[in-house]
Amino acid sequence: MKSPTPTPPRREGAVPKNTVSQNQSKTALCASPSLRGRAGVGLLLCLILSGCITKYEPAGIEELADILVVEGIITDDETTITLTRSVNLSGVFTSDPGDPSLTYYVNNAEVYVECEDGTQFQAEPPDWWSSCLPRCDGRYKIMTGKLNPDKKYCLKIEIEEIDSDCYSGVGSGSCPAKTYKYSSISSYPIQTPEIDSVFWMKRGKGQPVSIHVATHSPDLKVLYYRWSYREDWEIRSKFYTNKYPYFCWNSFNNREILLGSAEKTVFGRITDKLTEMYPTSQKLSELYRIDVKQNVISKRAYDYFANIKKNNQQSGSIFAPVPSELRGNITCETDPARPVIGYIDISTTTHKRMYIKSKDVYEQSFSNCVIQNRDEYCGDDLFCIWPPEFWVPYDERGLLYTYIGCVDCTYYGNTTIKPEDWPNILN
Repeated sequence: MKSPTPTPPRREGAVPKNTVSQNQSKTALCASPSLRGRAGVGLLLCLILSGCITKYEPAGIEELADILVVEGIITDDETTITLTRSVNLSGVFTSDPGDPSLTYYVNNAEVYVECEDGTQFQAEPPDWWSSCLPRCDGRYKIMTGKLNPDKKYCLKIEIEEIDSDCYSGVGSGSCPAKTYKYSSISSYPIQTPEIDSVFWMKRGKGQPVSIHVATHSPDLKVLYYRWSYREDWEIRSKFYTNKYPYFCWNSFNNREILLGSAEKTVFGRITDKLTEMYPTSQKLSELYRIDVKQNVISKRAYDYFANIKKNNQQSGSIFAPVPSELRGNITCETDPARPVIGYIDISTTTHKRMYIKSKDVYEQSFSNCVIQNRDEYCGDDLFCIWPPEFWVPYDERGLLYTYIGCVDCTYYGNTTIKPEDWPNILN
């Protein structure tokens, strides 16, 4: 029997095949029980009118496009600020600034943190030709060093922009650029307590592996937290050959809004879940690491980010708060009426790192990786194509073949560059 060609496992989060299509949804609406007895007439009308659903376009939707969006927290050591443009409900995410109705990354800004004593900490702008290839992501890194708790800090942004009302799509000659200056409200740094622990939980076989963070405020004065994390994991090819990479690594920087409130907790202690993954996830197949960052935020910042998170979860809902209602604490000094979205808080950062070994949680999933010769693969099929597409030689004589993804760990987008401080052996 012919062995199937190994294929990559289905990506997590893929849409199930039994998802109801738009046409099925329209038919279901058109053939509702209320039209019983008139089904034929209703169906005919639906065919004539090309569906019973009218597309909804919110009023004033154009006003929500091309707004500067600022993300980040001013903190000690290294501050990362991300600049993008907003998109309306009917827009498409892109990095092309040519169409003001589309969101894109802002990579041409001057960004710096300013202390009340006049000291400025400049950001290094994204370098299109080196650090951010194949595309820039609008991130600006600022080395702020240790923040002085007795001095106020704020974020300053300067961008040379062409107003969307003027943009013609022909060239910049007819639309002169203007420099706009933005600033956040100055405030004192908030001291963040240490993270008590980062730990994982798994209830049983086949159950997801969840990762949690626990913290508390020693003086019971801290009530609101925000977390972020970076994941790194090691991957190995299914089969070893000296022709292809065997050890690989991958990483992921979380950008989801993760908030915690100790307002109603006992003794200010709080434990929250950060993420979870299936026990068959490739992240857990060898060695997994998570670096968690914790920042204390103000009550205003907590309410702001909670509203933003709610808006993201209800994206597309006519009841969701629109971005123009979530402008935060950043204003345009050049034109105060010019909208900008974002809330910049100032706080110190605490860190905690945790490793997970594969032997503790990983569950082997089905693998299509096989090593075969022509006779094993083709059998009696005289018209068999050998070798199959994307199969490569496994042995030096070229008699045995396997799928390239089974011997080359970089095939699925991994890298051979080991993360910083990655252990060679973890017992």
